[in-house]
Amino acid sequence: MGSLESWGAFLACAFAAEIIGTMAGFGAATILTPIAALFMDIKTAIAVVACFHLFGNASRLVFFGRHIEWKIWAEFGLISFVCTLAGAALTASLSSAIVKSALGIFLLLFVVMSCLPATSFRLPSTPPTLIGGGVLSGFIAGLIGTGGAIRSACLLVFGLSKEAYIGTSAAIALFVDATRLPVYVSRQFIPARLLTVVISLVGVAFAGSWVGQRLLRHVSATAFNRFVLVMLTVMGIKFILDGWRG
Repeated sequence: MGSLESWGAFLACAFAAEIIGTMAGFGAATILTPIAALFMDIKTAIAVVACFHLFGNASRLVFFGRHIEWKIWAEFGLISFVCTLAGAALTASLSSAIVKSALGIFLLLFVVMSCLPATSFRLPSTPPTLIGGGVLSGFIAGLIGTGGAIRSACLLVFGLSKEAYIGTSAAIALFVDATRLPVYVSRQFIPARLLTVVISLVGVAFAGSWVGQRLLRHVSATAFNRFVLVMLTVMGIKFILDGWRG
């Protein structure tokens, strides 16, 4: 990503992803990771998006932090800590082709689950749901950088208000990001030439969160969701093919 045009295009995509992620309570990393991989190596993309995701969740806590349900955060987030480390460590030992394939498969599964009727499956609102969700989302977040869909599915069954859902989700995600980022940095996934981009993502994340929370009560997410699912399907197929070729 050497040109000013590509740098600007990536930051614009990050801004849009953070708006959508703030409105939905998750999804910024799911949307941005495959886009970032068009500009850089997949492992570098996962690490850079992890930085952006951390900045974004910190920004969301500015707006929704007072609504966090701390009991749910503890039951879900603490187990995620260990599983995120395991997933991040495994990513460091895998080839980019395998990571791309895993990301593609995850995106397609996410699309399929999103298209199923809400009444076709329902998780129980019990501690095992939080613990199991923490294990899966933490491991996947560490492995391929996008565990928010699982976290969302688990939190929604507890009947949280919109504000509590977004605040609690952001607090969990921030903990996960802070866990996996040191692993990525220690493995030198982020080259020095991208430090300017990473620093720029701080302002982009806050601006996207601000716009997203302003739009949250006024704009339906339906149109966003349809567009995102189509894009994720295309990206998922692309990365599975790229991984297979690699």
